[in-house]
Amino acid sequence: MKIGILSDIHSNIVALKACISYLTALPCEEYLFLGDYVSDTPYTRETMDYLYDFSSKHNCLFLRGNQEDYMLEQRRIIAQGIEEGRWKWGSATGNLLFTYQQLEEKDFSFFEQLPISFCYRKTGYPPVTLCHGSPANSRESLLMEGENTKKWLKDVDTDYLICAHTHLQGESESDGKHYYNCGSAGIALDTCGYAHCMVIEDVCIDGRTVWNPIFLKIPYDNQRVVRDIRESGLLDRAPWFVNSTIQILLTGTDRCSQLVELANRLAKEASEQGFAEDQYWEEAARRVGVPDYR
Repeated sequence: MKIGILSDIHSNIVALKACISYLTALPCEEYLFLGDYVSDTPYTRETMDYLYDFSSKHNCLFLRGNQEDYMLEQRRIIAQGIEEGRWKWGSATGNLLFTYQQLEEKDFSFFEQLPISFCYRKTGYPPVTLCHGSPANSRESLLMEGENTKKWLKDVDTDYLICAHTHLQGESESDGKHYYNCGSAGIALDTCGYAHCMVIEDVCIDGRTVWNPIFLKIPYDNQRVVRDIRESGLLDRAPWFVNSTIQILLTGTDRCSQLVELANRLAKEASEQGFAEDQYWEEAARRVGVPDYR
């Protein structure tokens, strides 16, 4: 049995279709999606419609990621008439607002019913704990050798923990339990022009069924995605955050966390309230080395 696992699509339907084309050709019997379907690239509507159509024809399980949590929280803020925390155009939140405006009520309903973790159980196969960040928090990062990763491996009642969120593929083992990270289909780190996904396949070792991981890097047209980011207007609406996304797509180099942290710190030092304005993002980009692709 082969199971395809994808996560962190981030609206990148070009990369998603490349992964699905490979996985369906194997073929995989089931597909597990671990969250972060939207944001960061311009194809949010196309991506959601593609996922709905694909899931109507294949056995799929979906989890909720932190991006979906952000979208649901913004909808709550707007519905309650709260001004603080509303997204606006600019590097701080323009990317999220661009995504939000492409969503429909069916998407919010879909996000709401998704769990953040799930125990996959099937007769004859080892059970697997699945999550986006961690089993308790969609925003928690479980790195390969992280102490929190080891703690979660100890705490879950399965021998396998598969997660995403870090955009880095990898595996580790602790006390006989296995951690797998499927990486990011849409904005993979440490590589460019390739989308991450993985397959787990059952194999028999010493009379015992175990899951064998196959980590995949699938080529796709990243230049097209960058071109569409520019032509869609997304780069103009959230320039410095999106510049950091383009840097990842073209080089695999991630300076996004440094950029966000420094922009917010510069704004705080200037006694600015709320989201950091673009002048602080521009200065932060200069300092951490994010080019202007405009």
